[in-house]
Amino acid sequence: MRTAYLFTLLLFLAVAACAQKNRPSKNNLEALRPYDYQTKLSEGYKILFKADDSLEYLYLTKRGKKIAQLSSDSRGMLYKSLGYVGADFKECFVLVHSFGSGNPHEIELIKKSTGKNMLKSVAWWIDVDSQKKILLYSTEDVPTEKDKMILYNVRTGQKRYFPFPTDCLDEPMILNNISIKTLTNKFLIIAYNSKGHSKTKRYTL
Repeated sequence: MRTAYLFTLLLFLAVAACAQKNRPSKNNLEALRPYDYQTKLSEGYKILFKADDSLEYLYLTKRGKKIAQLSSDSRGMLYKSLGYVGADFKECFVLVHSFGSGNPHEIELIKKSTGKNMLKSVAWWIDVDSQKKILLYSTEDVPTEKDKMILYNVRTGQKRYFPFPTDCLDEPMILNNISIKTLTNKFLIIAYNSKGHSKTKRYTL
C-alpha cells in the first residue's frame, strides 16, 4: 500500500514538473506583442493569432471553430511575414506575406470554407481592386519579358494574361512599382515608374 502511494506521488510530481517546464513563462508571454493586423473577416470568419515558446501561428476560424492553420513562423519574426489580410471577399481573402526591404510580397488566395489556397502556384502581389473583386498578381517575383501579369476575377475564377511593360523590367522592385490605375469592363490601365518618370499602359480586356 505504501509503495503504491509513493509511486502515485512520484508520478504526480513528475507530470506537474513536465507541465510547468512546457508552460510559457510569464516573461515570455509578456514579451509577446499583440498581433496588430486585421483579424475580422466578412461572413463571420476570423483570424486567430496564437504562440508557444518557439513559434507563432495564424488560424482561420468561424464561431470559435478552427478551420485551418494558415501559417507559422519563429517567435520574434515580424508579423507581416507571418501574414496579414490584403483583401477580403465574400468567399475568400488574400493572405499576404511581406518580408521587408522592398522584396515582393508573396500571396495566397484563401477559400474561407476550407482554408485552402485557391491559387495553384506561387503568387506575388501586384495590386487589387476590392470593389470589382479583381486581383492582379505575378507567378514570378522577378519577371522577365516572357512572363505575364495575371488579372484574376475572384467571382468567376477567370484569368487574363498581360505582358509587363518592357521599360519597367530593369527597375528595382518591379512588382511594387505597378498599380491598377483604371479598370473597366473594356480595359485595364496600370501605372508604373520608369527611369524616374510616371507612366501608364493600357490593355484591352
